[in-house]
Amino acid sequence: MSPAANIITDDEGQSSKSSSSSSSPSLLRICLSAGFVSQSSDGTHGNAAPSTTSSHSASPHRRRSIDSTTSSSSSPKRKKSVMSSDEGTKTLTLIRTAQGIARSSGAAPVSGKDPKTLAALSALGHWSHSHNGVTVNVIDPTTQSTGGITYNQASPVAVPATPPQSGVGVAAGGLFKTLRGDLSDNKSSSDANSNPPSWESNTQQKLNLYSKLSSTFSELYSSTLHSINLHNKTNSKSNIPLFLRTKPQSVPKLPVKLKLQQQPISTAEQWHDNPYCHIYIACCENVDHYRAKVRPAVRAFVNQIEGSGIMSQENVELASPTSATASGGGKEKGKKKTANEKALAKLGHVASKSSEAGNFGSRYIIVFVPVGSGASSSGGASATTAGGGGNAGGGFGGFRAGKKGGGVIVENNKHNNNMDDNASVATTTTSSSTHDGASSNNHSQHNTNAAAAAAAYPPGPIAHSSKEVKELYHKFLKDFPNGRTVILGTLLDADVSTISPLKNQEWKAFLHNLGGAVVDGFGDRVRRYDEELRRLDSKRAAFVRKFSGEHSKMMVADKKKTNGHLEEESGFDLSHFFLVKESLAFTYEQMQLPGEAKLQYEELNAFLPEEAWRQLAQQASAGGEDDSSDTAMMSPSDLAMAGDWERFRKLIKSSGRDLRGVSSFVPQYMYSREVRLLFQMGSPVDVLNRSKEFLVKEYRSKLLDVAADFGQRWKKEIERIGMSSSEHILAAQSKMKQDRLKKEAEIEAWALSSCWDVKCAAEHYFTLSPPDTTSEGWKKDDDAAMAAAAPTVEGQDAARCIAELLEFAILRLIRLGDLALGEEKVNPIRRATSERPADTLKPWVPWKELRKQRGSMSPERKKNNSEAWTINFSPDASSWVRNAFSNSSTYEDTYLELAKAAVYINRRAGRFRFASRLEDHRAEVLISRGEYNLAADVLSNNVGACARDQWNRAHYWRIFRLACCQRVSGDVLAYLETLTQSFNPRLSSVAPKKTASLFQNDLEALITDAAVAEPRWGAFPFLETELSIESETAGKSSQPLPFLRRKLSKYLTYVGDELRFSLSINSHLPRAISVNGIRLYLVTLASYEQVYRGNGTVSEEDAFRILSIDAPITIEPGKNQFSFPWQPMTYNVYVLATVEIQWKEASFFYDSALLRKPLVGLDIQPSEPTQTIELNPLFLIPGHVQNVRLVFHSGSDIITGGAVTLICSEGLQVVPPKTDQSKLEEAWRDECVIPLDACEPGKKIVITTLVKSTSSRSGNNADDVQEMMAKVETSYRHKSYDSVMEKGEEPDSNPMKTLLEAMVTTLDRPALAVDGSEAFVFDEDRVMVNVSLHCNTPVPFFVKEWNLDLPSPLVVEEDGDLNKGMFQHAIPEGDMLLFGFKCLRADDSDEPSSERPILRVVLQDDFGKTFLQVLPLNLDDIYKQLRKEDEYAELHNATAELVCSIKEGSVGHPVPFVYNLNLQSLISPKARRSNMSVSVASEGPRPTVLYTIISEGSDWIVSGKVQGLIDSKRSDIVSIPFRGIPTRSGLLRHFPEIIIEYLPITTLSGSLSSSLTPPITVLTKTPERFKSLAFTNSLSLAVPQDLEEF
Repeated sequence: MSPAANIITDDEGQSSKSSSSSSSPSLLRICLSAGFVSQSSDGTHGNAAPSTTSSHSASPHRRRSIDSTTSSSSSPKRKKSVMSSDEGTKTLTLIRTAQGIARSSGAAPVSGKDPKTLAALSALGHWSHSHNGVTVNVIDPTTQSTGGITYNQASPVAVPATPPQSGVGVAAGGLFKTLRGDLSDNKSSSDANSNPPSWESNTQQKLNLYSKLSSTFSELYSSTLHSINLHNKTNSKSNIPLFLRTKPQSVPKLPVKLKLQQQPISTAEQWHDNPYCHIYIACCENVDHYRAKVRPAVRAFVNQIEGSGIMSQENVELASPTSATASGGGKEKGKKKTANEKALAKLGHVASKSSEAGNFGSRYIIVFVPVGSGASSSGGASATTAGGGGNAGGGFGGFRAGKKGGGVIVENNKHNNNMDDNASVATTTTSSSTHDGASSNNHSQHNTNAAAAAAAYPPGPIAHSSKEVKELYHKFLKDFPNGRTVILGTLLDADVSTISPLKNQEWKAFLHNLGGAVVDGFGDRVRRYDEELRRLDSKRAAFVRKFSGEHSKMMVADKKKTNGHLEEESGFDLSHFFLVKESLAFTYEQMQLPGEAKLQYEELNAFLPEEAWRQLAQQASAGGEDDSSDTAMMSPSDLAMAGDWERFRKLIKSSGRDLRGVSSFVPQYMYSREVRLLFQMGSPVDVLNRSKEFLVKEYRSKLLDVAADFGQRWKKEIERIGMSSSEHILAAQSKMKQDRLKKEAEIEAWALSSCWDVKCAAEHYFTLSPPDTTSEGWKKDDDAAMAAAAPTVEGQDAARCIAELLEFAILRLIRLGDLALGEEKVNPIRRATSERPADTLKPWVPWKELRKQRGSMSPERKKNNSEAWTINFSPDASSWVRNAFSNSSTYEDTYLELAKAAVYINRRAGRFRFASRLEDHRAEVLISRGEYNLAADVLSNNVGACARDQWNRAHYWRIFRLACCQRVSGDVLAYLETLTQSFNPRLSSVAPKKTASLFQNDLEALITDAAVAEPRWGAFPFLETELSIESETAGKSSQPLPFLRRKLSKYLTYVGDELRFSLSINSHLPRAISVNGIRLYLVTLASYEQVYRGNGTVSEEDAFRILSIDAPITIEPGKNQFSFPWQPMTYNVYVLATVEIQWKEASFFYDSALLRKPLVGLDIQPSEPTQTIELNPLFLIPGHVQNVRLVFHSGSDIITGGAVTLICSEGLQVVPPKTDQSKLEEAWRDECVIPLDACEPGKKIVITTLVKSTSSRSGNNADDVQEMMAKVETSYRHKSYDSVMEKGEEPDSNPMKTLLEAMVTTLDRPALAVDGSEAFVFDEDRVMVNVSLHCNTPVPFFVKEWNLDLPSPLVVEEDGDLNKGMFQHAIPEGDMLLFGFKCLRADDSDEPSSERPILRVVLQDDFGKTFLQVLPLNLDDIYKQLRKEDEYAELHNATAELVCSIKEGSVGHPVPFVYNLNLQSLISPKARRSNMSVSVASEGPRPTVLYTIISEGSDWIVSGKVQGLIDSKRSDIVSIPFRGIPTRSGLLRHFPEIIIEYLPITTLSGSLSSSLTPPITVLTKTPERFKSLAFTNSLSLAVPQDLEEF
C-alpha cells in the first residue's frame, strides 16, 4: 500500500479526517489492478496501441473476469484467509466505476474526482485525454466562433479550446478577423460602387461545415485513422526523425481530435497540446469567387503557418539574434509588406522565428467544398460563403523552421513581387509525405513527373466533377503546392450518417492526406523538441557536478553562502528540462508510440537517478521549503501515484528550478507514468519488474531518509541539551529512537502491504494462487500439481518477479515482528526457524513408551500466547497488516499464508529450491505451534527436493524432522515409510550413528504392529535387491515392453535345464535383522502385461511359480547372497517380477518394474527331442511294388502318444500295414494314417507296408518327382518330468510336441546321363573321342563294364580304351564320369554309315544287381569335317606373287605390276578317298580358269587386262601384267588382289552348273610397302579408248 493515501496524517500520526473501520485500497493496487484488468479483457482498453509481442486474448494464464473474480473471492466454501480484506472488492468496485465514467463521458474532464478514481481511470487509459490521440486544428470560415471556447455537442471528441497565451498577445477575435478587415479596407472605390456579384449579394448563411466534418468523422470513422505508415520508402528525405529508437513501422490505430480554431501555445513545456496539422475548409463557387475571396484568405492562412511565429514587437529586440529573426523586420527597407505583416503590425506584433513563439506546425490540408450551381455534390445548402468572408477564427502562432528543422523555405523569386490574380505562391518544400493522385498536391516545380501527374485528372470524385470544379481544383493545386488539397463536396449533405460511393471516395482521400499531414507534423515537432533539448542539455554539466562525490564540499560551501539554498550558476533549469522532456514523451504517447515515450522517462532516470532526487529532497527539508500547493485535498504523493500529470506538473513548475520541493515524489510519478506506458505496450511482465524495482528502491530511500533525519535531529538535540546530565541524554535518545523505530515500522508496513498489493493486482492476469482446496473434486494428491512450472515463458517470468517480491515481503514481515516485540522478546518466526528447534533439545523417547504416553488421543495444538502486541500503524495501513500484529497467533498465521503463496509462485517460476527452503520454514513454524499433522504434510511434499539435488545432509535433516512430526502424531504407516527412507544408501554416509540406531529401534518396534500387515509395502531403500542368473544359458536377447517403456532381457533356456537364480540383498541398516522368508515371483509375460495394464501390482494369484527360501534368514549389514534353484517343465516366457521379503508383520515387495535395474526374464523353449525315424529303401524303382519299412526310436523322451502319416504323390500308392493279400488291390490309397502308442524312453516301434509305383505319368510336367512322405507327430515330456512332479512344487503343464519327417522317391532320370561328347583330330589319320557322364543314382553304384560303338570311317584302336581305372569304382550321386578313346580313320569304305555312336555302360549295386545303360553320343561335327577333307584335300589351291618394278612413285602416276601364278596343284591333284559323280579332277579335259584383279579395300586404281582366262594346259606358271595408280600419299601396304575360279562345267544332263566346281584358294605374296609421294603438277594426255597400251 502506498504511504500517501487520501487521508493525510499530522506529525503525531493523528488523522485529519475520519476513516472507516476497514482500510481502503492503495493507489498502487488500484493502478496495477486496473491495468491488468485492461490487459486481460478481450480488447485493449483506452487508445493504447495493441502489442505485437503478446496476445492477451489467447493468454494461457489470463484470469477470469471482474465479476467472476469477485464472486469466487466471496465464495462461502473458501477458508477465510488472515490476509484477506475488503480491499480487493473495493478495488474492483473502483475499477467498474472508472469504466462507467470512461464509457459515459469519454475524455471529458474528471477534475474533482478522488485520487483513487483518477488512478483507475489513468490505468485504464480513459483519463489522459491529451495523450490518447493527436490534435488537428480546423479553420472553418463557415462556422461562427465565440473566441473563447468552442465546444461541439455533436462530437464526442470535443474538448475545451486552449486559451491564448499571455506571451502571444492575440486579440480574442482572432487574427483572421483582423486580416479580413484589412482586406476590406483596401478595396478600390470602383469595386465599392460597382454592382456586387451574385455570390456577394446573397445572404451570408452559415453552413457550419466544421460540425458536419467532425460528426461524420466521429460517427462513420470513430475519429480514428488506421494503418498510419511512419516510414516513407519512396523518398530518401524521409520526414520521420531517424532517432526513433524502437523503429516502429506503422501505427495500427491513431485517434484524432478535431479542434476549431485552436490558439497556439508558445511554451516548450506544452508543445504537446498544439495541433499536428491544420485543416482549412474553403467553400468556393466559381473562379471569380476564388480570385476575390478564397485565394487571399487561404494565402493569408498559409503565410501564417508557413511563415514566422507571432510575438510582441517590443520583444523582438530582446530575442536572440540567432533564434529570432522577424520575417517582416528582416526584409530590406522599402519592400512592400504582405497582408499578414500588415495585420500583425496593427496589433503591435511581428512574425518571429524564435522557438519561444510556439510550435504550431506548418502542415495543412485544404478541404475544397464546391458550392453553387457548378458544385459536383448533390444536395446541401445553396448559399455561398467566401473563403474569407465569414468568421475566420483565431490567429495562428506557428513558427517556420529552416532547412534543419524540415520546414518550408520561401523563395525570393522575382516573379513573386508582382503577382496578378492568376499568380501563385512559389515555394519549395522538404516534406516527403506520399498520397494518392486524387488528393496529392505536394508537387515541386522542379519535378517533371509530379507536374505531369498533376496535369492529368486524378481518379476519384474530381474525375466526375464539372469543368468549373476541375478548374478550381487545379488552381488550388497550383497556388498552394506545399499543402494538400482534397474535395469534400459531400459535407453539404443533409444526412451525415449515410455512406455513398462518392462519399467513400472523397473521405478515403481525405483520411489518407490527413494521416500524411499528421505524420509530417509529428516529424517536425520531434525535430524541434530535439533542438530544444540539446540546447537545454548543454547547460546541465555544472548542475550534475554538484551532486557528485568529489564536489560535495563545494556544494556544502555554496549551501552555507546561500542560507541553505543551492544557486544555479550555470543557469540550468531542471524543472523546465523535466517538463520539456515529458512533453516529448506525451507527443510520442499521442502518436501511439509508448515505447518511445518510455525511453524519455528512462533517459530522465539516467540523467538524475533516485539518489539524486533523495538528496534534493533532503536539501528541501533542511531548507524548510513548503511543498504545499493548491491541491489541498490531495497530497503530492497521491498525485504522483495516481498519475495525475496535470496537477503534478503544476507542482513541478512551482517547486523551483531544481525540483527541490517535489523531488521526493518524482520517482513515484515517473513510476506511475512508466507503468501506464508498459500497459499500453502490452508488457505485463515488465510492469511487474518495474514495480519490484520501484518498491525496493523506494523502501531503501525511505530508510535512508529516516536515518538521515534521525542524525540531524540527534545533532540538534545534543546541541540543545548541551551539558545536561546523562539521564536527560539517555531519555532524549530513547525517545528519538522510539520515533525512529516507529517510522521504520511504518516503512516496513508500507513495503509489506505494497508487495502484497502487486501480487493481488497481478492475479487479474496471471495465475498466482493455488487451486481452491475446498472445491469439489479436489484431492490432497493434487498438491503435486503445485510443483509444475508455468507453461509459458511469460508466466514463468511473471511468477519469478512476484516470488522475489513476496520473499522481500517475508523479510519485511519478520522485521516488523522484531520491531513490534522489541529487544526483550524473541520473534516467534525467528525462534521457530533457528538452527536448533526447541523440540530437538528434549530427550528421545522410544516408540513404545511414546505410544503409552500418548494413548489413543492425538496431540492437541499448543496454546499460543494471546497477549496483545503494542505496535502503532498509520490509519491508512492495510487492515490485514494491522490484524497480523494483534498477537503471536495472527502473526504466525500471516507468515504461514504469505510463505505458502511464495512457495506456490516460486514453483510456478521454476524456482523449486527457493520453494523448498520456504516450505522448511513453514514446517518449523507449524511444529512450534504444535500442528504436527500439518507440518508432516508440508515436509512430506518437500522431502524429495533435496534428494533431487543430492544435498544429502539437508535431505537427512528433512527426513529427521518429518519423523519427529509423525512419531508425535502417531501415524504408524507414515512413520514406517519415513524410517525406511532414512536408511537410504546416499544418506548412510551423513546419518549420525546414534540417530540411525534410534531409528532402527523404532523400525523394529513398528513392524511388530498389526497395523503394518495390511498395506503392501513397496521397495524401500533400506534393503536393495538385485536379481541375476547363475546358470549358463543358450543365449540372451532383449524385447521392448511398451506398457512399461522398458526392455526385457531374456535368457534362452530349455525345458528340463537346471537353473539357479542369485538374489543379492544390500542392507543399509546399522544392525543385522532376521526375516521370516524371501520369495521370488515368476510371472508369465502375458499375465505380467495384463497386471500392469490393470492395477500394476503383482500378487500371488498372478504368479506362475513362487520360489522361496525358508526361515530363519539373517540379513547382515552390507551385501547378502541368496540362491533359488528351479528346473522348468513348461515352455513359456517368464518374468522375474517381484521379490518379497517378509519381516515379522510387514512384507516388502521389490517389483522389478519399479526398480532402476534391468528387467530379467526367461525364454524357456521346448527341450530338444531325442526321437528318430528310419525309412527304407532309399528309393523306389518305377513300375514295381516294393516293401517299405519305418522304424521309430523314442530316445530319452517320454512319449505320451502320436500318429504316423504316409502321404504318396501322383503315381504312388500305399496300403495300410497288415492288409490281407486277397484285398490288396482294393486297399491301395494315396494316404494312410497309423496311430502311434505311448512308450517309455529307449523303446522302438517298427511299421511295415507296401508301396506301388507306376512308370507312366498323367501329368504334363515330366520333371515332377514321385515321392512318399512319412510324418510322425508325437507328444512328449522331459525325462525328468516324473521326478520333478513328485515334489509337488511345479504346476502341471501340457506336454511338448514334435514332428519328424522322412521321404523316399522314385528314380525319374536314368542312372547315367550324357553331359557332353566331343572328338578332335590329333594326327593325320587319328581322332580322340571324349565322353562325360553324370551320375543320378541316390546311392553309390559300381561301373562293371563299358563299350563304344562308332560308325565308319572311325574305329577304336586296339589299345585305344583309356578308361581301365574306372572299373569297379563306386560312383555317388552327382559325380561326373569322363571316358576317353583313341580312334583311327579307315579308308576301306567310301560310303557314309547311317549308324550313330553309342556308349554302353553296365552298373552294379551292392547286392550284385546290374543295370545296362545305353547312351547315344553326338559326334556329327567330326564326321562332317572328315567328309569335307576327303572331298577337297589339296586339289584346289594356287599360289600367286605380286611383283612391282619400282618402290616409290607419286599420286596419280601409273605403276607396273605383274602377278606370277603357280597352277601346279590344279593340274596334278592327289588321289581322292571319296568318289564324285562329276569332278574337275576326273579323267577328261581340264577346266579353264578365270582370273580377276580387284582393287577394293586398297589404295590403288588398277588398269590393263585385269580379267581374263588362263589355259592351264600350256604351263604351270602364268604371268599377268597390269598397272596400278596410287590414290593417296604415304606408305601403302594394301595392294590389288587376284581371284581365281573355275568356269562352270557341263553336267550329264548338258546344263552348266557352278555348284559342282570347288572354289580355288589363292595364297598371295605381296610387296612389303610402296611409298607414294604427293604430286605438285600434273600433265595428262587424252588418248582413244581402243588404243593399245604403250
